[in-house]
Amino acid sequence: MIDPHVQRLLEHVLDTPTKLHLLLMFHENPRSELSAAAIAERLFRDIWSVQQALDELAASGFLSVTNTMGGQPIYRYTPPPEWHEAIRRLVRSYNDPLERDLIQRTIRDLAALASFRRSELERFEFA
Repeated sequence: MIDPHVQRLLEHVLDTPTKLHLLLMFHENPRSELSAAAIAERLFRDIWSVQQALDELAASGFLSVTNTMGGQPIYRYTPPPEWHEAIRRLVRSYNDPLERDLIQRTIRDLAALASFRRSELERFEFA
């Protein structure tokens, strides 16, 4: 069973595998300041899903965004204090192979619903 704090974090913030991967990467390297292209290359993921996940994590307050001279957004890890304990528990749980599998299954289930939730939100925003 997933820790309730972790479950809440997954449901409210990390509803896709890419967001989970990004959070774990930034948590492991909290002083990193990277562009979407650099992150996509580092994680071996496509730039479009990485950019979308970065934008959503930034909107949730987990990343701050600054511009460089080239105008490319640079992302830095700034998780809200109210989520620190949940993140700590997530990282601890993720180190256990059985709990990692459960977390990944939960994320896959949430990801299937995430695109539906986003399309519903967009429909109401444009109505």
